[in-house]
Amino acid sequence: MLKFYDSVENFFKWILVISLAAMAILNFANVLSRYVLHASLSFTEEITTNIFVFNTFIGAAMGARRGAHLGLSIISDRVNAKTRKSMLFSMNLISAGLFAILIYLGYGMVKSQFKFGQTTAALGLPEWWFGMAIPIGAFFIMFSFLVAGIEILGKEEI
Repeated sequence: MLKFYDSVENFFKWILVISLAAMAILNFANVLSRYVLHASLSFTEEITTNIFVFNTFIGAAMGARRGAHLGLSIISDRVNAKTRKSMLFSMNLISAGLFAILIYLGYGMVKSQFKFGQTTAALGLPEWWFGMAIPIGAFFIMFSFLVAGIEILGKEEI
């Protein structure tokens, strides 16, 4: 399972590279348009903002797996290895639970956007297309915390 997750993570790395390049190109085109044509491409801001939200979730999921998120380790640094392992596993489990709640709430938001037919301001696209970044992204973060917890249990020493 972890090997499969590694390949999914590598796929997400490429998604990040491509989407960040697309964001840079869109923003550059908007700047050129404003200075050369004296007209703003309003849709570029909408697209880049929504891509940025999705990228944030992907990056957070990758950070969760590596333990790269900020944390207070003053207590876990002062306990023995067995207790530290238990604490780190518990923290990953609690974090996964937090993102399970976000999945539920994000799903409710998307369901509401779909029900009321909300559309984006500039492009008129269904808002739920972009809103799906929250429950999908939260799922990947939750899964990453669970994978990190499993990896902690498998380690001999922490």
